[in-house]
Amino acid sequence: MEKKDNFLDYIPVQDCPWDKDGKGRVYLIKEKTKNRLLKKLIAMLGRKQEFHIHLDEPGTAAWLAADGRRTILEIAAGMKAAPGVAMEQAEARLAKFFAMLARDKFVVLKSRDSAQGNGIG
Repeated sequence: MEKKDNFLDYIPVQDCPWDKDGKGRVYLIKEKTKNRLLKKLIAMLGRKQEFHIHLDEPGTAAWLAADGRRTILEIAAGMKAAPGVAMEQAEARLAKFFAMLARDKFVVLKSRDSAQGNGIG
């Protein structure tokens, strides 16, 4: 990512397993560890091997809109227009949301040029 680029022009691409809970909200699934020894220890303790990160309603809507074709700005515009989703300062909130997801490797941010070159856009 270059400094002169507008962050809102990036395309978030989902890069982790996910599912929906009984309320229709998305939760992201992340493995606790890749270390085989720690996995065995976790299993012996009867614990789950993964974390579930539950998203709220706006987070769920943003995640589902991140189809690998739309920019963050386009996702924000769609969410502002959607009935029942109150999004004040949608662009800033979504920029922070997707920046956090990218930092934690739940999404990959692609520029429009690289997305088209990879057959995504």
